[in-house]
Amino acid sequence: MSFLKRHISKEQLISTYIESGIEGVKTLLRGADALFYDDLFSGTVIDIYHGEDMMFDTWKQIEKLIIDELPN
Repeated sequence: MSFLKRHISKEQLISTYIESGIEGVKTLLRGADALFYDDLFSGTVIDIYHGEDMMFDTWKQIEKLIIDELPN
């Protein structure tokens, strides 16, 4: 049995969102047993993801954070 850990970065979250939308980000975050981050932005996204109430609103919060960081 393997343990899948994934390093998450701001650039990775933004590029995944641009390529696949929020569904791609969901797959990225859900597909790992452990998530590691290198920057404050990614840490904030992971904190929201691991929040107590994993609901529809959680993905809206994550999507808003990413959209706010997209280049114009």
